[in-house]
Amino acid sequence: MDYEIIVIGGGPAGLSAALNFGRGMMHTLVIDEDKPRNRVTSESHGYLTQDGISPTEFKQKAKQDIAKYKDVSFLAERVLDIKENDDGFEVFTPGQSFTARQVLLATGLRERGPDIPSFNEFYGQSIFYCPWCDGYEMRHRKLAIIYTVERMAHMVKLLSNFSKDLIVFTNGESVTTEDKAWLKAKNIDIYTDFIADLNGENGQLTHITLANDEKVEVEGGFSQMQWDTHFDFLKNLSLERDENEKFEVNAFGETSIKHFYIAGETKDNFAGQIIDAAANGGMVAKMIMMTQINEDF
Repeated sequence: MDYEIIVIGGGPAGLSAALNFGRGMMHTLVIDEDKPRNRVTSESHGYLTQDGISPTEFKQKAKQDIAKYKDVSFLAERVLDIKENDDGFEVFTPGQSFTARQVLLATGLRERGPDIPSFNEFYGQSIFYCPWCDGYEMRHRKLAIIYTVERMAHMVKLLSNFSKDLIVFTNGESVTTEDKAWLKAKNIDIYTDFIADLNGENGQLTHITLANDEKVEVEGGFSQMQWDTHFDFLKNLSLERDENEKFEVNAFGETSIKHFYIAGETKDNFAGQIIDAAANGGMVAKMIMMTQINEDF
């Protein structure tokens, strides 16, 4: 057995777990391709002592903390496959493989934005998805809310905490008379035409162009995103999922496969703040270590 634990993913959850494994003297390998979902943004918020830190700097500081513990090593590589064996798991990367008794999956999420031209030019700079993460920086601005009708009411209420100048864009989805009425009562304009393009300079959104050529002035926005955890390297594992394709995971990160754990955003199938992912990674790490200690006692 090469390692006691292999962590797949070097984001907040995986790094927090690795720090705990180091302090627990568990021989650990962290495999990380270094393509984090939050690399598009310049600042991360809500983490005590680290508010406003860039995702890159956060990761560098975390690795410096972990480097004090000789039992943890890192591999900058992509995972291709994972297979169960009699003693645990074998994890395959290009040109080599590693065995471990237990595996922690903490890769985060695959993220997709709406099919809107120029969207990626503004995402992470003046268009965001998480009001708790970036609402403060966008406070008191004229904000676009680009959401499906199903999620629209929730986001309007939430973003009203940060700005009273909100405009809803459904990108082609029709709305009910009731929805139009309550939005009008709150002095919130709504546009149901398809969005033809986003306009601005240097990542700063200034206008939204609709399919009818109308241009609507805005100063930023929040958009619905799509996430999934259907990673190709999991194809040989029979991990159970619920009706929403979320992994069946208990509060301690345990899955339907013994000794295979999931933490952070991967567990929730929802993007949150780094402090939430880090806290969950640390908690699941303790469960993993206690399981091994109990089995070896």
